Order: sequence, then structure tokens, then C-alpha cells
Amino acid sequence: MKFKNLYLILGLSLLISCQSKQKEDSKNAEPIQKLTEIDALTMVSEIYDTYQNSEEFLIKGIYYPANFLSQDFNLWGKEGQYFKSFNIPASYKNSNNYWNLSYDGIYKVNKALILLDKMAKDKIITKKLATRLKAECYFNRGLIYYYLASNFGNVPIVKGETLAENKEPNASQDTVFNYVVKDFTKAKNNLPFTYSEKKDLGRVTKGAALAYLGESYMWLHQYKKAITSFDKLKGHYELMSNYLDINAFKHQNNKESILEIQFNGNDNLGWGRDNYSTFIQSFTLPTEVGGAGLAFANPKYAKSFERNDRRAKATVIGPNQKHPDASINISSYNSVQEKFKGINTLGTRKNPWLGDDGKRSGYYSVKSWRAPDPNATASAVFSKANVILMRYGQILLDLAECKLKTGDVKGAQSLINKVRKRAGLKPVFKNDMMPVLLNEYRHELAGEFSLWYVLRRTGNQIEYIKSNFNIDIPKGHDLLPIPSEQLHLNKSLKQNFGY
Repeated sequence: MKFKNLYLILGLSLLISCQSKQKEDSKNAEPIQKLTEIDALTMVSEIYDTYQNSEEFLIKGIYYPANFLSQDFNLWGKEGQYFKSFNIPASYKNSNNYWNLSYDGIYKVNKALILLDKMAKDKIITKKLATRLKAECYFNRGLIYYYLASNFGNVPIVKGETLAENKEPNASQDTVFNYVVKDFTKAKNNLPFTYSEKKDLGRVTKGAALAYLGESYMWLHQYKKAITSFDKLKGHYELMSNYLDINAFKHQNNKESILEIQFNGNDNLGWGRDNYSTFIQSFTLPTEVGGAGLAFANPKYAKSFERNDRRAKATVIGPNQKHPDASINISSYNSVQEKFKGINTLGTRKNPWLGDDGKRSGYYSVKSWRAPDPNATASAVFSKANVILMRYGQILLDLAECKLKTGDVKGAQSLINKVRKRAGLKPVFKNDMMPVLLNEYRHELAGEFSLWYVLRRTGNQIEYIKSNFNIDIPKGHDLLPIPSEQLHLNKSLKQNFGY
């Protein structure tokens, strides 16, 4: 999310409790400091903080299922087997942590919407500012539900402001996406495409709302409405001419990026975690260069690209290969100089880098290895690089899918071939373009934050996984299980089918 300058983060609970205290003890309480416009901005800024939890929310909540369920990237260790077999236990703590963070963000939105109305009524903030801030709230609530439904399918829609007062049952996946459509619609009606002040870089935009609105319509099979939404993005976003530049450190917030989470560095909010640095690079870096090596590419994926596909080297790096980004020299990493005599390749064909225990594949992600800082510690090596959640390349393929589903084969071919042209590939003209589209989704989006969700949304996920990886997904296991801790806390919830 393009949001580099968060305002001072004050506890939202303090704001709400102050209001409650005034109401309950108005006769006897000492005077309470009056809320200001800064408090309104702060309150909304704190909602964005949901995404700043890069490890629990972005990586383990979204990156894990987006990549490990689609099988082109694998997770090291026992957890990796959960994803390979599509048997993620309901007791899986990462799913529960992600669930809690998501609903915490939703509760913040619900609280903020109430308080913003009150602040506008009391003329603490202008009606114009209240309208825009509420639009940001609607977008963020829609986004959180969007990913919850993408992961779990049937999740509760909560109306209250705290966990204690919400014991709602599961809503169906379609019900959730219909709710999301309403939030994104409210958001896009009152958000700008751009902000005039640099300090607002990172606030959600009309473009982000239109993109996710279109995606939500696709989940509901309302393809004509999705096309209408996507078409409004034309002229505001473009493909980067060089695929490698999309995730480049020096090209952050580029013309293709629609929704980008900002990370400023090693600022710390003071409650024990670094909220403005992302763990994604050290998480995916080989242990041989000082990373954790927890995520690595499937060698079959590295070999699945068409010949001359420029996306191959910009997505996966393998044994004996140099990093494609000229700003990154493998030989400059301290551990490489110490252990491997400063070679400038990812190991060698004879001695691939398989991690400390020899259980990695020797192939790694390029998209998340973009910060040229060999002297940084593993926990901060990617601290200042942003994360793109949505970009225009994905939207063009989404639009192609919509056109296929509405019978416009030529229109779909044109869009798919536009994406292929950037990749350096010849155009494809077939009557059955769906297999071509699935292949393009795979080679355009793997290693980012969306592939599995796109596959599941198409309805082709079961056949796709069987065809490409010979894996039979157990019935119902294309969804994550509702966390067992949530079932214990909320007796109205029911487990997803198959678990």
C-alpha cells in the first residue's frame, strides 16, 4: 500500500475508550483532551498497520497459500509438506495468527467508521475529509475480507467493534464477496486516482478500489461488471516495458503498480516488532548468502518457461546463474566471500546451493531478492523494499479471462498476447484459450501474492494441479480450514467441508 508517512500511531482503543468514558462518567470524570483532526488521520493510519505486519500477515497469511498451494514454490520443513499434500491442519498456528490480524483490522475499521461520523458531526473534521477517510476504511475492510474469503471461503461478517461481541456464523463465500463489492464500490466513489501531496504516497486510490472491485466481481462470475471496472483503469496504469523492472528496488511505485505496501526501514513502533521492514527477502534468500532459505522454487517450474521467455530469469535463479539484476552481485555477499571464494553465481551445477541441511532445491526466487545490500543482517536485508499486491499485468490477464467467459475470444487473445509480447514471446491464437491463459497466469504471477487465488477463482484449480504436478487435492482442501482456535472461541462457526 503506497503509504510511506504514517502519522503517529496512537492506540485506537484509547480513542474509543475516551469516548465511552465521557459518556459513562460525564458528571464525575475529569476533563478529557478533545480529539483533533490528527486523531482522525491517526485512527485511519492504524488500519493500514495491518499490512505492515510483513511476517504474520503478508508472508504467512498471503504469500504462503498464494505460492505453496500453487506448487511452483515450496516451503522448507514439515510445514512445506502441509502445502504439498493440501493437508493443512486446523491447528496450524499461522492460519490462526493471520485470522486474528485480519479481524483485528476489520474491528478497527468498524470503530473508525463510527467515530469519523461523530467527529464530522461535531465539526472536528470537515465533511470532505470524513468522506475520504471513510472511503479508505471501506477499501481496507473490503481488502481484508477479500483475502479472508480467498483463503478460507466461508468466513463470518462481523458488525461490531470487538471480538467479544461478535459470535457470527460463517457467511458463504459468495455472501462475503457481495459484501466486499459494496465496500469497494463505496471506496472507489470517494477516492482519488492520485494524491497531490507526497506524504500521502501509500494511501489507497480509486485505481486500487476499481482493480479489487473487478476481481471481486470475477469471484461472483459477474464478468461484464468486472470488465466495466477494469476498463476504468486504462490510461492510469501501464505495463513496465522490462519485466525485470517491476519488482526492482529502484523502480518502486512504478506505473504498473496498483497496490503496493510501503516499507520505510528499521523504524519500530515500540511493542517488540519492526513494523516497517519486511522479512520477505531474508525469508527467501539462500542460506549460503545469509538468508533463511525457507522458500525455494520448484525446479520443474524453472524448466517450464517457453524458450526465450524473459520472465524466466526475472522469476527464478538456479545453479551457476548470475543474478539478473545488475545491482546485485552474489560475489559481494560476505558469506559468499568467506565460504565460496567470492563466486558470482548461485553455486555451481556440480555444487548447487541446497541449504545448510541439503534439503532445498537449489532454485530460488528473483522477485523477492531485489535489495542490493550484502552487508545487512538477514533480518533486515530487505527492510526498505516494498511489496506489490496488485499490478496491471495481472489485471490484463483478468480482463482476458472475463472476455473469454463472455464469449469475446478475439478480445482475450489480444490481451494475452499483449502480456506475452512484453515477455518476448510470439502471439497465440487458439479456439480454446483457457489453457493458454492459465499458463500465462502461472508464468506472470508465480512468486508474487496472487497465483493460487487466481487459479481457484477460475474454477480450474483441481485439474490444473493434477495436470501439472500429479497431485490429487482432497475434496474441500482447496480451501484452508477454519482455525480450530476460532471454532473453540465462536461456537457459531462451522468447519469447512472436508476437514
